[in-house]
Amino acid sequence: MTKQTKWKTVLGLVLVVLAVGTLLFWEAEGREALLMEDVLIAKDEIKAGAALLPEMFRTVGVPGEAVAEEACRPDFEAELPNMVAAEAIHAGAQLTEKQLLSKDALPRSDTSCFVLRNNWLFMCTSSLRRGDRVDILSQDGKTRFGQFDVAYVKDSEGREVTDAGAGLRGFGETDGERVNPSAPVHHIEIRCEWDDYEKIKSYCEKDASAALILVRREVRQ
Repeated sequence: MTKQTKWKTVLGLVLVVLAVGTLLFWEAEGREALLMEDVLIAKDEIKAGAALLPEMFRTVGVPGEAVAEEACRPDFEAELPNMVAAEAIHAGAQLTEKQLLSKDALPRSDTSCFVLRNNWLFMCTSSLRRGDRVDILSQDGKTRFGQFDVAYVKDSEGREVTDAGAGLRGFGETDGERVNPSAPVHHIEIRCEWDDYEKIKSYCEKDASAALILVRREVRQ
C-alpha cells in the first residue's frame, strides 16, 4: 500500500467518524437546538384554582408547529408564584397564558356581586364584558371609588351582553376588537365588599343627578 493510499484510507475513516458523530449529535441535541422550541409543560395534573409554582412544570422542546398558542416559555417561571390555574391543566400539557389567572384578580372571600343600576350609569363603554376590570369615578371625575371586577353585564331584559355570534371575548382585547354587541348595556354587576358598594350607593342616591363613570382597564394580553 502506497503512502498516498494510506492517507486516503485514513481520510476516509475520519470522514466516516465525522459523519457518524454529526448524525449522533443531530439526533441527540442538534435537532432540538435548531428545530425545537422550549415550552413549559405540567408534570402532573393541576386542578382549576390551584396556586402555581415553578416546580410543578418542566421545560420540553417541541417542534415549532406544535407550540400551543400563547405557550409559556421557561423564562415565565418567575411569574408562576403570582398565578393560579384558571382551568384544569392536564399532565404533560403545554402551559399557556390563557390557562392562568393572576392571584390579584381573584375575588376575596368576603366579596359579593352588587348591581350598578341603569340610572346610576353616566358613562361606560359598550365593549364592557364579564371578567373586565373597571375604575369607578363620580360623574365629575373628582371621586374615585376604586377598581372592581365586572361580574355581569346585562341588557334591559336581564340577559348577559356578549358579542354577537362570538360568545365571551378575551379579557385582553381592546375596545376596538369588541365590535358587535348583542344588546346595549343596561346595568352592571360588580364584585366588591359591602363597604365599597355602600359608598357608591350613597353617592348615587344622594340626588337624582349623581351618576358614575366606568373606565375599562385592559388587562394583560
